[in-house]
Amino acid sequence: MELVKIYQGNLVDARELWISLESRRRFADWIKQRIDECDLIKDKDYFTFHKIVKRSKTNEFHLTISAAKEVALMERNSKGKQIRRYFIKCEETLVKLAKNKRFAAFMELETTKQKFKYTLLERGVDEQNYIEIDEAGKQVLMNGKAIEDELLETVLMKARDLATQMTHYHTVEKDFDQTEEIKSSNEDNHAAVREALLEKGIIPENLPAKENIKNLQSDSAEEQKGLEE
Repeated sequence: MELVKIYQGNLVDARELWISLESRRRFADWIKQRIDECDLIKDKDYFTFHKIVKRSKTNEFHLTISAAKEVALMERNSKGKQIRRYFIKCEETLVKLAKNKRFAAFMELETTKQKFKYTLLERGVDEQNYIEIDEAGKQVLMNGKAIEDELLETVLMKARDLATQMTHYHTVEKDFDQTEEIKSSNEDNHAAVREALLEKGIIPENLPAKENIKNLQSDSAEEQKGLEE
């Protein structure tokens, strides 16, 4: 049973965790104290971003599973202990899956994409524009072929990861804050990585789609559940 939703394989929405823990404290006060108590490091253990809800801007947080585990423990009640045990099992599943090179490449890509996304959100680029920027880069790499990241061959996941890291670097170093200049940079970087692949005889759009990598996570979770029953 999924006690708290896991996003991108390794992230937890702090507000959803707060609700699951049934805390009676105001969310903003609760998360600030938990970050201080657990010595969490920004952009490593947690990530911040803004969300517009009913025309009001709210500060939101995503925690890594490891950080969420520590936060749950700080509740010092049965609900916190239950959720902490749940996160420990999630971590065990991830460790097991990390031995699969394709899954490891997917998780690295997802982590890079999340960091890039948070950087853009902090610069005023909304989530829909981030999706368009990311998709535009992938379209360049794949020569227009539509395919989800979780279906890519390992080498293409790593290619996407490199191109996205390059765009993230350029966005910060050159202080980009406009959607079009970030999109253009992302397309250029994916084009550069594509050229490198072509030089080595790898044609991205000719590589067949693989099994959805997320199925591995689902299968592993079901296997672990079966062992516990």
